[in-house]
This record gives sequence, structure tokens and C-alpha cells, in this order.
Amino acid sequence: MSAHPNYNASDYQENRPRYNPSLIDTVLALHRKNNPDADTDLAVDIATGTGIFARQLSSHFKRVVGTDISAEMLQSARDSTTDSSIEYIATPSEDLSVLETGSVDVMTVATAAHWFDIEAFIKEAKRVLKPSGTLAIFGYNGIINLVDYPHSSKILKEYYLNGDRYGYNWGAGYFIVANGYRIYHQALEKDGWSDIERRIFPDTIEGEPSAEYPPIVETEPIVVDFKVTWQTLQNYLLTSSAVTQFVKQHPERENPAKAVTRKMMSAAGTTDMDEKLNTQWEQVLLTCHLPRTSN
Repeated sequence: MSAHPNYNASDYQENRPRYNPSLIDTVLALHRKNNPDADTDLAVDIATGTGIFARQLSSHFKRVVGTDISAEMLQSARDSTTDSSIEYIATPSEDLSVLETGSVDVMTVATAAHWFDIEAFIKEAKRVLKPSGTLAIFGYNGIINLVDYPHSSKILKEYYLNGDRYGYNWGAGYFIVANGYRIYHQALEKDGWSDIERRIFPDTIEGEPSAEYPPIVETEPIVVDFKVTWQTLQNYLLTSSAVTQFVKQHPERENPAKAVTRKMMSAAGTTDMDEKLNTQWEQVLLTCHLPRTSN
């Protein structure tokens, strides 16, 4: 779960969703789907940020490497664990020269692949994975269905999909995850990767289902099931990259995360920041294996 190099790492660590404990079991089951004896020697968590998912991997692999471009994030990751099986390395996702060719059993990317140079990243993933290796890309897009407050849900979705109305811009990468990493499904299929499976929850994540690259629609959350109040929802929105940059550039203007939270609460007819919310996070899990012809 990577972030902009100028993020406040402690705020990011505290206010971002945690991944479902069952997610690693799902990834491992898919890793072993066609090979029950597939190795679990080395896992690499790309764009690991504060190491949230790297720590979940560590109990299942002999060794874990977390990579990221942010020195601050990696220091926060190191400070968050005493697990000697995890190593953190500063390097871009498109340059994995710190890893040996054909050495990685499982590579994960947690809520970060939408910021990569897709072609360059896939090339490096293909180089470092073992012939039986698995690539798992997953994430949530921030669009949350507030089950009890549908009008507030519409306000939040508009906030994400039309950020310019609030004065900020997510950048093109955001819409890659907003569309369920469909572009990765397409790129991996064209590159000859095998066993590509893309799972989404709920069925609203992509709008109309893709006939060419259809996902599997899950009935339960697969990546995150993060419980929030209005306060923690606002805190989460405050840590997003677009808002962080907006505040730096326009300190005199109202924070858009606070503005949209106030607007959603007004639509819900509540002022209780501690109210627990019934939520469904839009999320996706894409897994695949190296092309069968890879050496």
C-alpha cells in the first residue's frame, strides 16, 4: 500500500483500512491451485508503504521483502515490527534489480498497482517470479456504499469520480483501480499469463460487466471489511494522495475531505461523528501465474 513520498506516515498507518485476515489464505490457495506443492520461500510485497500487508505475509513465508519508493514509509514499516524475516528495500516498482531472476514465489501489490508503469512492472514481475510463481494485485478504490444512507453514498461516489468539483484531481491512476484493475487483466492476458482470475465486490464496482474481461463477482468482501464511523471515514479521506496535495497547495481553502464528510452527514441527517456505519467497500483481487512458456 504505497503512498506519495511526502505523506505523513503515522497518519497513513493509523487511518488506512486493514486487509481481511482471510485474504492471504485466498492468495495462497490460488498460488497452489494447480500445484499443491508450490513453494513459499520468498514473498515480495511491492509498494509496501508502511508494511501492512508484508506483515500479514510473514507468517506464511520463510522470507518477505517489502519494496517502496518512500524512505519515510519504509522506516515506519521497520518501526512497526521486530520480525527479522521481513526486509524492506527502497526501489521503484518498475525496477526490481535488487531481486534475482526467478527467485520469487508470490508477488503482491496492495492498493498501489494503479500508479505503476504497467508494461514496465509486468516485465519485471515476469523476470523475478519463479515458473510456478503467482502475482496477486488487489485493492479498494475508496468508493464506499453506506448501506443505510444511499444519498450519502451518491455524494461520496461523486466526490471520488468528479474530484474537480471539489477543487482537486486524483490523477489518471485512480480510475484504473476504480474500474477494477480491468486494464491489468487485459495487459496480462495479452502478455500470455495464465490462470487470470479477477474477483470484485460488490457487483457495482465496474458498472456494466466487461464482456471481454469479465470478473468473478463475490458475495462477501475479499480484500477489506473495514468498519468506520463518520470520524474514522473522514480521517481515512484526509490521508488520500489528492487531498494531501490539495491542502499543501491551497492551505487557505477548505479541506475537501472535511467538506464532503459534512455534506454526507447533512444528507444522512446526523451530527454524531461516532456513529458506526454499515459499509460495503468496492474492492478487487486479481491473481495470475507466469506464462506457461516462461523459462
